[in-house]
Amino acid sequence: MVLRVLRSVFGFAAMALLVAALGDVVLHGHLGVMLPSTFAALCAAVILYLLHGFILARTRSELADHQATQLQGVAARLESSLAAAAAMNVRLNQSEARYKALVDSQGDAIFRRAPDSTLTYGNDAFFRLFGLNTQTTLGRPFAPEVHPDSRTPYFGSFGGIESGHAHVHYDQHLRTAFGWRWISWEDFAVRDNLGRLVEVQSVGRDITERKALEDALTEARDKAEAANRAKSGFLATMSHEIRTPMNGVLGMARLLLESELSPAQHAYADAIMQSGETLLALIGDILDFSKIESGTLTLENEEAGIRAIIESVCELLCTRAHVKGIEIVAVANADVPVAILTDRMRLRQVLVNLVGNAIKFTENGGVRIQASLVEDPERNRIRFDVRDTGVGVPEDKRKEIFEEFVQADSSHARKFEGTGLGLAISRRLVKAMGGEIGLDPVPGGGSNFWFTLPAVVAVPADTAPPALAGRHIALITANPVLREGLSAQIAAAGGQSARLTEDGLRRADAVLIDAGTAPEAMVAASPLPNVPAFLLLPPTAHADAGELKARGFAGYLVKPIRQTTLTNRLTQRTPEPRPAAEPAAKSAPAAPAASFTVLLAEDNPINALLTKELLRRRGHQVTVVTSGEALVKALETGSFDLVLTDIHMPGMDGIEATKAILAIEARLGKVHTPIVALTADVLETGRRACREAGMDGFLTKPVEPTQLDEMFAALFPDRAARPSAAA
Repeated sequence: MVLRVLRSVFGFAAMALLVAALGDVVLHGHLGVMLPSTFAALCAAVILYLLHGFILARTRSELADHQATQLQGVAARLESSLAAAAAMNVRLNQSEARYKALVDSQGDAIFRRAPDSTLTYGNDAFFRLFGLNTQTTLGRPFAPEVHPDSRTPYFGSFGGIESGHAHVHYDQHLRTAFGWRWISWEDFAVRDNLGRLVEVQSVGRDITERKALEDALTEARDKAEAANRAKSGFLATMSHEIRTPMNGVLGMARLLLESELSPAQHAYADAIMQSGETLLALIGDILDFSKIESGTLTLENEEAGIRAIIESVCELLCTRAHVKGIEIVAVANADVPVAILTDRMRLRQVLVNLVGNAIKFTENGGVRIQASLVEDPERNRIRFDVRDTGVGVPEDKRKEIFEEFVQADSSHARKFEGTGLGLAISRRLVKAMGGEIGLDPVPGGGSNFWFTLPAVVAVPADTAPPALAGRHIALITANPVLREGLSAQIAAAGGQSARLTEDGLRRADAVLIDAGTAPEAMVAASPLPNVPAFLLLPPTAHADAGELKARGFAGYLVKPIRQTTLTNRLTQRTPEPRPAAEPAAKSAPAAPAASFTVLLAEDNPINALLTKELLRRRGHQVTVVTSGEALVKALETGSFDLVLTDIHMPGMDGIEATKAILAIEARLGKVHTPIVALTADVLETGRRACREAGMDGFLTKPVEPTQLDEMFAALFPDRAARPSAAA
């Protein structure tokens, strides 16, 4: 600043001197006030000053122009920012309007309230729902009226949000402008930067219709459960009430067959027995189907021997097959596990249904049961095939044959009787056990019913060397089913079937000769010298060991033949079997090795008479009481080896009596008397009740003599000997 002032003063002074010099020249015609050199320097100084002033002015002008340009740019940017801000403000207003319109148009009620429950915001749906006015409600506490019977939380608690939850959900039954309605609320916490609760936003939806539907479904479920319970109770009652008289019918028929009867009387009693057994099987099918339908079926997970089950089914049904002149044989492949984990009883039931059907519809040939292992990347399975040479199933019936009450021939002129429940029950049982079931036609006639079960191995397959390895066994039979089945048994044991030529028979290690299915053996061929020969007999055929040996036979085998029995006999690892008994019109139980005192509690006089007679014929002493109270009193005053008690009795039933007896034994320190249930109730609930009460066994009516004998052998292994039928 000082320099600028000095420069200006110097410039003005130089200009003043120059003007004075020029005035002197004008007035006097020459320089008189200064020297010419000084004048020249002064002129130069003035020129320089003016030049510097010009340059400085130009620089300032350019700077001013530059600043003006910058100001114009700033102004333009300001104008653009103002325009953008204005546009943004418009968009915000539009967005706010859209959001408000969206919230207001929502069917859900939305509102906000402060921590003191003061209402700060509400959409139109909220105000409509509660019939409120915007002007008079905002800024005031809001708490709707909750139904007197409701146990839902009240407003004001904030649903636990004040305890730190981000949001909570609950239902309320509230009074609204439309009456009592169920509202489902969801509360959200609104907090400041310090985490303090500022507001709670609530979103409510009317769920009255949904609640009504839920209540209706709950009521329907309760009614269905009650109906199932009633159905289960009905099943238990019907099981008992139907089987109780059937027990009398079958038991008395059995006693008649064991008595002195004429041939005609024996035929009549046998017809009663067969008809009763058929009716009992029908009752069992209906009860099983009803249990499945009502959801009361329970499955066990126990060890089940594959070969033992299929062979026992064959032995159970072989008489029915041999009466028709057909064969039945069971085969388990070598790689099949010895045992798997499944429901043993239900597996046997499915096999009995399928094999029984196969026998019923087969007139020639026979039935073959085969078990094989099906390997699968996910899970191995056991496949059971029941193949017959019967009439087969028409193609139009194959898809529906497993449905309820469907038969291959449902016409009035049908040849085969039945309800059509067996296959339906089998399908449901297999499905419940995790398997599949199906039907394949057999070329040339017949059917192949199959089902699979998960192969949860309990005992793996036998890894010992094959028993018949390197052996050639010849099979002489006119029945192709028996030939194929025994060939498969031999192959599973490592052997081979010999050729049926003269040279093949002489080279064979053993020969199996079939004697047919009739009681009188029909020997189709004679044994060859130096080749062990075994005769295959039905269970009803009479065999004399001495006579067979005289004819050149090394022994005989009783059909259906177990695989283990076959291999043992062919390798001579078992003694000669006991000859089959001569069939008789009547049979009587032999006297047991020990006599027991039995206390029988049975309120039905016919069943009491039947059971007492069965026990008496086996040499036991029986005392009969007709109620649970009498049972308990008899044990208090007397001593017995065994108690047989019905479950259903008037007054104190068998379950209550058992509990009372066990309590008395524990209190007095008495030796426990085995208690066995004797009832017509076949439902699992009845068995479970017996086990829970502390009973030692369970016999189902009608009581089979063999089951009675097995029960004595199991409870008294050191004293009892199972009686056998005498000729």
